[in-house]
Amino acid sequence: MDSIIALLKQQTDFFCEEGASEEAIRKAEDALGLPFADDYKAYVQQFGSVSCGGHELTGFSRDKSLDVVRVTRHNLQKNPNINMPLYVVEETHIDGIVIWQAGTGEIYQADYQAAPRKVYESLSEYVSTFGDNLL
Repeated sequence: MDSIIALLKQQTDFFCEEGASEEAIRKAEDALGLPFADDYKAYVQQFGSVSCGGHELTGFSRDKSLDVVRVTRHNLQKNPNINMPLYVVEETHIDGIVIWQAGTGEIYQADYQAAPRKVYESLSEYVSTFGDNLL
């Protein structure tokens, strides 16, 4: 499987910000009380946050709507059925669908106030579907 960095760079309309430091990543993990998956850490270290192919991924951004800590906390308050340690990877802005990731790497989807269901094994697998327009 391609690395998350290569997969993101291949996407259309690719835009990224400045990468996050290891210290900033550790502080965000501490703030949320959970670890980030290795592919998510690699992505935010390289790019901070990304907009590409019609998707906006959370991370470390000047835009508060893409800040992983803020967005995760907000969505945890909105959805009481998130019953496992997850952080938000993307708010799709489609029918209340939110994409979450576990520290072990798996990607989950939760519709408005629904329990999360596993949809992909990794962030790389999720990103590889961006051209498919499937959720």
